[in-house]
Amino acid sequence: MKTADALRLLGAFTSTQWGMVTSRQAKGTGVDGVTLHRLEKSGHLDRVRHGVYAATIAVLTEAREKQAAWLMLDPAEPAWKRTSLDPNGGVISHESAARLHGLGELVDDRIVLTTPRRRTSRDRDVRFRIAGLIEDDVTTIDGLPVTTALRTILDLLDQRTDGSHVATIIQEAVEASLVRLDVLAERIGPYALRYGVRRPGDGEALLDQLLAEVGSSTARLARRPAP
Repeated sequence: MKTADALRLLGAFTSTQWGMVTSRQAKGTGVDGVTLHRLEKSGHLDRVRHGVYAATIAVLTEAREKQAAWLMLDPAEPAWKRTSLDPNGGVISHESAARLHGLGELVDDRIVLTTPRRRTSRDRDVRFRIAGLIEDDVTTIDGLPVTTALRTILDLLDQRTDGSHVATIIQEAVEASLVRLDVLAERIGPYALRYGVRRPGDGEALLDQLLAEVGSSTARLARRPAP
């Protein structure tokens, strides 16, 4: 197949927001793996990860690796046809979500996705968590479904992430108006005991304890200037 013909067939994918196409999607348009490899060698495509290519003219963002990993959850289905809570897909979550929100300083060496059912991946830098999410748990960043700041905080507490790291994320999320203190105090109550708060379900005490680890408090955050 001629290069011009292959690029024309892939145009519906490589002209989109991310400029990415999976090998499965390419095959569906009539472009085989050999042709994809040739397009990569000739400088028309970049290989982002196994089975995912991006047009070399596409804008490179910090989210690219996460976008590629998300695409591979359902490699035959175009991104624009998927819903945020696609039963065959997933949502960027935990440390990866915090990074996309620009919150905290957690190490983001693996891409974490929450899926409604058990999934596996040949990529060692992809990790799955199983959970049932609802619409209010999900937002969109760089075209990706990502857990909200609130849901991200809850997920990090659930996996017993270091309190000072969670506190930094909380402080920055409140300052950015991504989450409210009263809502946080109400929702984090179930994690009070595991973080050493003696009164079960006392979200206000847990919130104060976490913020104290980074030299802050609910009172101080409540008095912050309007953004």
